[in-house]
Amino acid sequence: MTNRMKQKSTLKNNLNYTGEKTTPTGIHFIQYSENFFLEQKINDTKEIIPLMQNNYVHWIKVSGMNNPDLIVDLVKKFGLNILDAKDILTPQHIATVEEFDENIFIVLTAVYNKKGDEELYTEHIALILGKNYVISFQESNEPLFDNIYKATKENSMRIDNKNADFLLATLLNEIIKNYNNCLSQLEDSLEDLEEKLLDINSLKDNLISEIQEKRRNTITLRKILSPLKDQFSKLLRADNSLIQQHELPFYKDLYDQLLYVLQNMEFCREIISSLIDLYLNNNDLKMNFIMKRLTVVSTIFIPLTFLVGVWGMNFKFMPELDWKYGYFCAWGLMIITGIIVWIFLKKRRWF
Repeated sequence: MTNRMKQKSTLKNNLNYTGEKTTPTGIHFIQYSENFFLEQKINDTKEIIPLMQNNYVHWIKVSGMNNPDLIVDLVKKFGLNILDAKDILTPQHIATVEEFDENIFIVLTAVYNKKGDEELYTEHIALILGKNYVISFQESNEPLFDNIYKATKENSMRIDNKNADFLLATLLNEIIKNYNNCLSQLEDSLEDLEEKLLDINSLKDNLISEIQEKRRNTITLRKILSPLKDQFSKLLRADNSLIQQHELPFYKDLYDQLLYVLQNMEFCREIISSLIDLYLNNNDLKMNFIMKRLTVVSTIFIPLTFLVGVWGMNFKFMPELDWKYGYFCAWGLMIITGIIVWIFLKKRRWF
């Protein structure tokens, strides 16, 4: 056995899924044409190649990555090597597009929001385009591509005379659409936060944590989208034999959508920076308002404290001490003094 073969064997033995999802690995084989649709579950990768025919488009859906050996065997059967399988099994891998003689290999990260939940979920995705097939890998069985599956099954996706490159484009379109949906939801939540911050009297302590959460989501999207933008342009090359010329406008439109999402993401970053500044300014205004109230109260009580201090001195000869109505007059004088000071401050618009 040569050193290269030994290295590959060692790598295969040490190859593991490095993500956190626990979905067991499953393979669904879908074969379709204009008037034909067939779906079946595959238990052994050896079953796939004999099922493939030139006059059909094949979509091999792989969900779950907890069986590395199965994924490695599948990848090798379609002309890729074990290093590509490693990229599939590594969710931390950045977006990349690699072109080979017989296929195109794409690694990216999908994002989505679950219904009624603003939390941003991410999922590692890998796509392989061949002459008449597309293989999709995802970490879980989340219904990221259910719309495409239903459209394929119901023949409502303009399938007639369409090849595998069209299927790849629709899968990428679904991923980019989810980017846009997540970003739209982020924009809506930022608008709500802005309205809350503009109301100084109803500021809450947890607003800064909400802003920080949106900031983290924006950073996550930026880490995902920036490498993808640079890699996506490889799919637009005119000399790409696996993507037909008449499908290139579709891919260019996807690239434009991606640029639009990136532009909106930068806009969200600016909004978040503005919201942080607004939050800090509002906190300062709120603190100034509190200090102003305390100052008004202190100002009202300063003359009263002076009067109490004068009458609190222990001089032997103080006429007020022996006066029958001295106590009541002292209270009256203090109340009148407090009212006069309050009216003075009110006219000066201190509060």
